[in-house]
Amino acid sequence: MGEVEVVEVVFDPQRLDYAKLLAHAIRRECDQRVFTRSDAQHELARAALGDRAVRSEESIRLVEDQKYYLGLTPLRHVPMTATQATRINADVDNARAYLSPRQLLILDAAEASPEGWPLCVDQDLMRVWESAWSRVATR
Repeated sequence: MGEVEVVEVVFDPQRLDYAKLLAHAIRRECDQRVFTRSDAQHELARAALGDRAVRSEESIRLVEDQKYYLGLTPLRHVPMTATQATRINADVDNARAYLSPRQLLILDAAEASPEGWPLCVDQDLMRVWESAWSRVATR
């Protein structure tokens, strides 16, 4: 949907009424913008959200790079498990909370001197760990 990150909710209207789904989204503060797929949905969403309701038939484009945000920071030089990478990508501002003490040393070193560090995202953990840790150990 353009350059907006969205979550598409697929639901069975026989089991869950759209108005109830919309009310739940509003209670959970997931209503910054609501894209609707039918005129009936749009009418309900517009009454509740005003201009934040957007009628659209545009298909949702899946992001190829699930670690996009991680790759924009020095964190891309820190060896980590796939689970760590996913969590950090979703919460980049609090990345340090997900890292071990040794990973924090690598991150600090990569931030201090960013040139020449290996890219570690989606790489073999053991291989990139040796390369990254050797740079910290020789400092």
